[in-house]
Amino acid sequence: MSKDLHRNTPVPLKVNGKSMTTPAININTKLLVPLKEVLDSVGAMVKINESFTTATVRMNDFSFEIASGETQVTISEPVSMTLWLDHPVLFEEDELFVSVRLALTVLKAKLGREAESGIVTIETLPEKDLKVTSPAFDAWGNIPHKFVQHSVGGENISLPIKWTGTPTNTKSFAVVVYDAHVLPEYWVHWAVVNIDSNTLEMPENAAERLTGQQIKPYYGMQPAELTGDHAYQIAVYALDIERVEIPNQVVFFEDIAPILESHTLASGTLVSFFQG
Repeated sequence: MSKDLHRNTPVPLKVNGKSMTTPAININTKLLVPLKEVLDSVGAMVKINESFTTATVRMNDFSFEIASGETQVTISEPVSMTLWLDHPVLFEEDELFVSVRLALTVLKAKLGREAESGIVTIETLPEKDLKVTSPAFDAWGNIPHKFVQHSVGGENISLPIKWTGTPTNTKSFAVVVYDAHVLPEYWVHWAVVNIDSNTLEMPENAAERLTGQQIKPYYGMQPAELTGDHAYQIAVYALDIERVEIPNQVVFFEDIAPILESHTLASGTLVSFFQG
């Protein structure tokens, strides 16, 4: 592997619970994952040419071709889309490494981690979970500037969220917005609990009107410069209790997730991006 002063320690990787033999490359905290191994693990057909410079990928609902050095890829889905990558595709050790954003987008997946081991996880979202959407941006799309911090050109307005697929015995909802990028260690940008079971959305700028339910007031996205695309994940939980008590201040996702998960009937995640 070539030397690069901007590289951080490689990151061990799992896809849907399966350990990858090749770790992710970590350049200025931009994660690049092994394209063939990751997509092979979910049943995609990946063909790399003899010079290991170009890959053709096909699966049931997507296909694309990508080459070493490229910073964009056109993905053929029901509707064709062009995705800009936060780092050029790399060829190393007989593998092409691509931005983790590409893997999350084509697999309809979320980013996670096993905190104690430091393993990064990619998990495809179950179709039967809550469906979380926003009228302001698409899933795996870009968050508009108005919802980010003033320091990066935004208005710091809380983003609008909607959800469907509520279990009949739901007593309340909780919403947590967090940064799944490796640098901020899953820092929480907004956490709201004890949302009435009849509520199915948080309108734009709802944070300004909420009282007593925000255990972490809204703080717009503010990724560090040169750290690439950050995956911001909006998790909605349908809970079996009307009120949930969070004993400590919420800073990181691990501070709140286990408490909510112990009362979760169903959950869903909306994944979106903003670039540092």
